[in-house]
Amino acid sequence: MLPLKYRLTKDKEIKQVFSNGNKIFGSSIIINFSKNQLPNSRFAFVVSNKTFKKAVDRNYYKRVLRSIIYSLIPSITNNTDFVIVIKKDIQKMSFENIKNECINLFNKIK
Repeated sequence: MLPLKYRLTKDKEIKQVFSNGNKIFGSSIIINFSKNQLPNSRFAFVVSNKTFKKAVDRNYYKRVLRSIIYSLIPSITNNTDFVIVIKKDIQKMSFENIKNECINLFNKIK
């Protein structure tokens, strides 16, 4: 689980990232990002009901991405808010493929 200081929780802040931030697209993940005034980065994960009907599936992919982000936090040094949107294609990918895609997208952001 991500520590509280790395979580983007307020709906207002998430909407601000969507409206004012930039986007980068992967095959199964979209990362919306915008700068913040904090010393660390914060993350939020979005999986729509249209993508996965069952809450079990939505929560599973959020847990997978949280664990990947938790391992990548030391390499993400900039003060940025990230909202990670999960697409339907993620169910065809293994954990390692998802992790590699996240690493590639974060390298493009830097």
